[in-house]
Formats: sequence, structure tokens, C-alpha cells
Amino acid sequence: MTANVNTSPKAAQSASSQILEKKMKSSNKGPKTSYGYLRLLLKSDLSTLDVFYLLLGFLAAMAAGAPFPLLGILFGELVDELNTASCAKRQNQDARNLQNSVNTKVILIVYVSIANFLAIYIHTGCFSLFGERLVRRMRENYFRSLLRQEIAFFDNLPAGDVASCLTSDIETIRSGVSEKVGIVISSFAYLLGAYVVSFIKDAKLAAMLVSLVPAYMLMATIGGRYVGRYTSRVSEHIGSATAIASECLSNIALVQAFGASARLEARFATKLQKAQKDGLKKAFAAAAQFGFLFFIAYSANALAFWQGARTIAKGSDSGITAGAVYTVIFLLVDGEDY
Repeated sequence: MTANVNTSPKAAQSASSQILEKKMKSSNKGPKTSYGYLRLLLKSDLSTLDVFYLLLGFLAAMAAGAPFPLLGILFGELVDELNTASCAKRQNQDARNLQNSVNTKVILIVYVSIANFLAIYIHTGCFSLFGERLVRRMRENYFRSLLRQEIAFFDNLPAGDVASCLTSDIETIRSGVSEKVGIVISSFAYLLGAYVVSFIKDAKLAAMLVSLVPAYMLMATIGGRYVGRYTSRVSEHIGSATAIASECLSNIALVQAFGASARLEARFATKLQKAQKDGLKKAFAAAAQFGFLFFIAYSANALAFWQGARTIAKGSDSGITAGAVYTVIFLLVDGEDY
């Protein structure tokens, strides 16, 4: 009598992912929590060197976000001094006394840029090394989990699914725990510093440009939802097509003996056509998201220059200079686009 093995398509597709879930649950026996990403970073058998990379990368990433607000302040002061020099020249006054101040600020910009380069280099290197070491341990644990499974477990898996988890799925995890972590941390540091400096320079203009945050978040949420949905569909169809091709090549003699090449080719082509359709939908969603990004950015530029021009036109009553307006636009509009 043979054992009753569940061979439903849903169980077959989720079988390999259950191995990773069992591995993660074995490393944390407590109740389920909502911070699975932090648990992946902090509770994956970290060594002392991993902790060092994580802390150094975090500090360097925080430091990498600070130079951009400083550059905005320096650029704004340069604009004010160049404007003062131009006015002095038109009025036949000697503007050479501003040269030393301009030279000093240019040198400061060079120093800040060098410090920014070093901070970015350090946090990128640290998080890249941390991600590679984390992924290596995950591959080893995944392979050990596979070796402990019974033979019936592999009967439920589509062909090539084990190798796909060891390559593409683990690589996806690596891309999410490597240098992108430092980019996110430095972006938050930059965002905090940019708004603090902007509200100090011109609170009214900065308050108007706060509308960029919900606009960007709404665009990212809606666009990311559709892009992620179609990406998962493309991966699913490509995985099914790969499984069909792998089975055919592994049993080519049997396929030729039963004359099943035409039927299998049709199934393979159907999966690829579905992947192509969802890929086109994904490209359209990504293009729409990118287009709305630039629409919001250019609209914010128009609003910022209009409000800034009105403020400067009021003269000394407002106390806002052209350099202050430029600093706010540089930090909250131009800087956030990148």
C-alpha cells in the first residue's frame, strides 16, 4: 500500500518556500511578529564580524545622508554672494572682497563631497559584505533542510524548483538585505535633514512643498502594487515554462517515443505567452509610475519657483533671499527626485 501524497498544484508551488519558512521559524521559537524583515537581519546566526558590518554600515549610512542638506546650505549662500557681486558690479562697486568668501565655500563643498563619497563607500561595502555572508548561511541552511526531507517531499516539487530557490529566490533576498539597506537609511537621514534646513530657511515654502511626500507615497504605493503583482505573475509563468523544458530535456527519449513533443511545445509556448502579456502590463505600470514621478516633480518645481519669486519680490520685508529659496528648492524638489 502506498502513502497518500498531496500533489495539488498549490501544494507543489509552495513546497519549496515552506523550507525557508521552517528554517526561519526554527531560529525564532517565539510568537509570530510583524517585524520579519528585522528578524531576518538580526536573528540569522550573526557572528561578531556581521554585527560589526551592520553597525558600521548603519552609522556610515546615517552620515551619508547628512552632507546633502549641508550642500544645499552652501549652494544657497553661493547664490546670495554671486547675486551680491553681480549687483555690486552693476553699481560700479568693487566686488573683489567677495572672492575670498566664494573660494572658501567652494573648498567646503569639495570637502563635504569627499566626506559624502567616503560615507557612501563604507556603508555600501559593509552592507554588501553583510548581505553576501547572510545569503551564504541561508543557502547552507536551505541545503541542509533539503537533505533532511523524505523522498515523497521531492515528488511534490516541480522540476527545477529546488535549483530556482537556491539561485533566483535567494538572490532576491540578497538584493533586499545588501546595499539597498544603506540607501534606505541614508535616504531617511537626508529627508529629515532636508526638511529641518528647509523650514529654517523658508518655512512657508517648505510647508507648501510638504505636499510632495503624500504624492510620492501614493504614487509609490499604487504603482508598486501593480508592478509587484505583474512581476510575481511573470516569475510564476517563467517558472512553469522552465519546469516543462527541464522535464522534457531530462526525459527526451520518452517524449519522442510517445510523440508528445508538439503538445509539450504548445504548453511551453502558452506559458511564455502569458509571461509576455504580464511583462507588458508590468512595463506599462512601471512607465506610468515613472511618468507620474516626473509630473509631480515638475509641478512642484513650478509651484516652488512661483512662490519663491513672490517672496523675493517682497524685498526686505520678508527677509527671504534668493539663496534661501534656492536651498529649499534644491533640497525638497530637486534632491528628492534622485
